[in-house]
Amino acid sequence: MAVTKIIYRNSRLDVGIKYVLNGSKTEDQILTAYLNCDPGYAYQQMMDTKRELGKLDGRQAYHIIISYKPGEITPELALKIAQEFAEEYLSDYEVVIGTHTDRQHIHSHILFNSVSCVTGAKYHADKQEYYRQIRSISDRLCRKYGLSVIVKGEEEKAVSYIEWLRQSKG
Repeated sequence: MAVTKIIYRNSRLDVGIKYVLNGSKTEDQILTAYLNCDPGYAYQQMMDTKRELGKLDGRQAYHIIISYKPGEITPELALKIAQEFAEEYLSDYEVVIGTHTDRQHIHSHILFNSVSCVTGAKYHADKQEYYRQIRSISDRLCRKYGLSVIVKGEEEKAVSYIEWLRQSKG
């Protein structure tokens, strides 16, 4: 069962990136990945995108967290799911990903530039929109890999994919 949330960062993009990629949480950065930016240069590239487009003000980045039920997923699969999520939902953005194993529950952090490196547009979505999109993609990926999902209306009850199929088919 994956629980998702999104937060925004109005300042210190470098601090956010450093947190996501923290070696003591990501097994010496083995559990990290990048999309549309390069290791060691993500901050510089994100800032260059903002600078080139004159969009240095306001929101600096968004930060999605996908957390899993303890014991349900391996760190490697959590990273793979985060990468697939980013490739689908954030293909036009510079993204850093870190899967953290420092807690009982494995969780992935996906931090992305607020400005698209492809279109130059700033990311905009109201809370309901990005929760609906983020959760939908996350649930689909969980099902793809046989993980449990949160049943609508029963936010605390997780079921296996097989049970979810039975319920959805009546």
